[in-house]
Amino acid sequence: MQKSWLIPLLSATLLLPTALSVDAATKPTVITKYAKDKKSLKYPYVTKGPSTSIRKTINADLTEFSKFAYQNYLEIEAIEKEERKTSYCKKNPSMCNHTYSTAYKVSGNNSAYLTFTLLDYTYTGGAHGLGYKYGVNYSLKTGKEVPITSVLKTSTQFKKVEKYIYNKLKNNDDYFVDTLSDVDVSKKSEYLMMKDGIKVVFQSYEIAPYATGQPEIFVPKSVYK
Repeated sequence: MQKSWLIPLLSATLLLPTALSVDAATKPTVITKYAKDKKSLKYPYVTKGPSTSIRKTINADLTEFSKFAYQNYLEIEAIEKEERKTSYCKKNPSMCNHTYSTAYKVSGNNSAYLTFTLLDYTYTGGAHGLGYKYGVNYSLKTGKEVPITSVLKTSTQFKKVEKYIYNKLKNNDDYFVDTLSDVDVSKKSEYLMMKDGIKVVFQSYEIAPYATGQPEIFVPKSVYK
């Protein structure tokens, strides 16, 4: 698996992004599949569009996400089973309902790439659960994932992106951005490939309150090129 789904599954293969256009005939058709037939564990699967070999490469990667999701589901299920043995859960069974789910959305508007946001959500009690948003970008020329380090190749480029986001959000009371150090964009950051730039994905509480979710901040290509 090229993407590290919080834990490394397979090593990443770096691919330099190109501006090559993709023929309309290669536009992907995406369907929803379910990990181990669990309706709460959705993941995307490409059925038409790119060549068979490219679809195979993309789908192999997405299947790794489904395996990761199912493993998390089993772990949360096991935790709930143990906690239900406690006196607290026996007295308050409704407070001990644990859930784990995944979802996805076809994102981005760059025709040379197939971009997904993949989301997982865990609830193990308390006021609310916690989710994580992955940005996954596949080249439709190769089927391989394009990491953020193929777009932002130098520390200077990363710093330019951080400064741009800081200036964009510093006067917006909806965000926790008071100083430049509040914005952290690194090789571990999630992102979405766009036609004229990228969207940097921030996780819950990184730059905004929980209610805001996981913000996607657009950065024009001119900022880092």
